[in-house]
Amino acid sequence: MIRSSLAVCALLASAPSCPDLYSIATHGFTVPTLDASSASAAPDPSGVAVTVQFTASNGNGFPLSLAGVDYRLRLQGVQVFDGAQTGFEVPDHGSTTQQLKGVVSPTSPVYQTLIPGQTATYTISGTAHVDSPAGVPVDVDFVKDGSFLVPAGIPRLR
Repeated sequence: MIRSSLAVCALLASAPSCPDLYSIATHGFTVPTLDASSASAAPDPSGVAVTVQFTASNGNGFPLSLAGVDYRLRLQGVQVFDGAQTGFEVPDHGSTTQQLKGVVSPTSPVYQTLIPGQTATYTISGTAHVDSPAGVPVDVDFVKDGSFLVPAGIPRLR
């Protein structure tokens, strides 16, 4: 009995973060919630730059690491750009906001429908790659709709 208890203690001691594993064992693991419903746009020499505020919220009693976020932005059902955000930390019982960015090219079929001063609706979707404290990667898919104000001064095709 003592040998097996010592073996379990040695195994737990070799784990990267025993308090995190203990917390998972006693309270479980809550997948982070993701929100990307706020965006802005600005003129860019290559078209119109769109920045979406992406917030990951952690309800766990331990911090989480996101290895990265892969995303796609669609305007009027047409994919206009995609990208990847590098990894970041989300504190325990807290949230972290990152900016997901891309440029809508004037060669995109929907670009000519963007009218300065009016709103454009978008859908952003993707996958957040969470490094769980137990060492098991967890992918969290997201899809969020929103809108942004089309800025004045965006380049026009001639």
